[in-house]
Amino acid sequence: MEIKVAKNAGYCFGVKRAIEMVEETLKNYEGNRVYSLGEIIHNPQVVERLKRRGLIVVRDIEDVEENSTVIISAHGRSEEDIARLKKKGCKIVNATCPYVRLPQSIIKKMSSEGYLVILLGDREHPEVKGLVSFANGENIRVVNTNEDFSGLEADKVAVLAQTTQNREDFNLLINSLLGKFKEIRVFDTICDATKIRQEEAIKLAQEVDLMIVIGGRNSANTKRLYELSTRYCKRVLHIETEKEIDRSIISGAERIGITAGASTPNDIIKAVVERIRC
Repeated sequence: MEIKVAKNAGYCFGVKRAIEMVEETLKNYEGNRVYSLGEIIHNPQVVERLKRRGLIVVRDIEDVEENSTVIISAHGRSEEDIARLKKKGCKIVNATCPYVRLPQSIIKKMSSEGYLVILLGDREHPEVKGLVSFANGENIRVVNTNEDFSGLEADKVAVLAQTTQNREDFNLLINSLLGKFKEIRVFDTICDATKIRQEEAIKLAQEVDLMIVIGGRNSANTKRLYELSTRYCKRVLHIETEKEIDRSIISGAERIGITAGASTPNDIIKAVVERIRC
C-alpha cells in the first residue's frame, strides 16, 4: 500500500498565527479570564486543547465579562462586535487572519464608492458574517454560483470571494456576471494557502484509489477539499481523527492520498498515517 500526503496539508499561516496568539495571551494572562468569541479556528480537537489550558469559548458578547481579555478568531468579527467589546472595556487581541482583513478593507472601500459588492461565500460562516458588516448600508449581496442576477439593479459591481472558496466556483461566478453590468471589478481574495491546497488535492485525487481529507466538519476550507476531491476520485472520506479509520474503510486501496484542512494539526495527520500503516 502506498500512502501519499499532500505537501501543504495542515496548518496555514493564519491558523498558526492565531493559535500562537492564543497561547501567548494565555501565558501572559495566567490566572485571568481569557475569552474567545466563537471558536478560534474550526477544529474541535485544537479548540478542546486550548480550553483545557484556560481559554473560555463563548458565542455571545453578553457572556463576556467587562474589562476582560477577548481574542477575535482567525475568521474575524463584525465591526459592531468589536465596538461592543470596546464599550465593555475589554482588551482585544485580534487574531483575524491577514488574508481575511484584505477583503474587509476592499468591501469597505468599494461599497463606500457606490459599488454593489457581490461576495461568493457561505452566508452562515463567521468570516462571511464579519465581511458583510464592512459594507456601506445595503451595498452587499452574498451569493453562490447558481445565483440568478437577472433582476439585480446595479451599474457597477465589485466581486470577491470568501477566502476559503473553491477557485473553480469563483471563476464560474465571474463568467456568469460578464455582460450583465456596465462595470465589473474582480478582486481575487481566495487566500494563497487555499489555492495551493486545492491544487494539490485535485492532482493527488487523480493519482489514488482512496482520498482521505482530514479536518473539522465545521471547517469551510476542509469541506472545499472534500468536494473537490470527489470530482476526481471515486472514493473520498472526510474524517476528523484517526479514530474514524478501520480496516474495512481502506480495504482494497493500493494508493491512498491524504490532505488536510488549514486548521488540522500535524499530530493528527501523523496519527492517521500511522493508523493506516498498522
